[in-house]
Amino acid sequence: MDDHALLAAWRDGDAAAGQALVEKHYEAVYRFFLGKADPEACEDLVQATFEVLCRRAGDFRGDSTVRTFLFGIARHKLLRYWDDKRIARDRRGTFDPATDPAPTAGAERSIVSLFAARDREMLVVQGLRSLPFDDQVLLELKDYEGLKARELAEILEIPPGTVASRLHRARKRLAEAVRRLEASPDLVERTVTDLDGAMRAIRDRIVATRGADRG
Repeated sequence: MDDHALLAAWRDGDAAAGQALVEKHYEAVYRFFLGKADPEACEDLVQATFEVLCRRAGDFRGDSTVRTFLFGIARHKLLRYWDDKRIARDRRGTFDPATDPAPTAGAERSIVSLFAARDREMLVVQGLRSLPFDDQVLLELKDYEGLKARELAEILEIPPGTVASRLHRARKRLAEAVRRLEASPDLVERTVTDLDGAMRAIRDRIVATRGADRG
């Protein structure tokens, strides 16, 4: 069964179809939250995302993929998670995902620790954390999950025609962020000239580590 059929069956009460859908996309959704929420909250956020998917299955019209719908839910879950923590902590001002970096103080240790001995990937991970949240989401979903422009536009709720320019700007910002970090000029230049390779290496490391942990 494809994702559309699995979701329809889950909506109609087929628990096995729901479990199959969760197992298929669980790791991708976990990667989305990794480093953006406290490590102990990531599993809860993943679970909450799939619960919303089940409740809102009737809202899915099939115009896009179930995966796109799921990542859109995950993005809103994360924004709500941050908002709740900010309200509980000190009621600071509003967060704009298009311009503000993710408020991940302390949360990023769960991903940074994976790259302690990998200088190139560490630079890119640190650079990503300094970008506006939606820039980070664009780059990670494109490079980690292979999403297309139309899917990215739906998740970020932006016009499809702006995705290419937004991606170009996000990559430029990432290169600038890497250059601002204290590292050897040679390492910095090797990193910024192959950002795509570094992003793939980061994803592969996360996948391998998660596989080992779950195995």
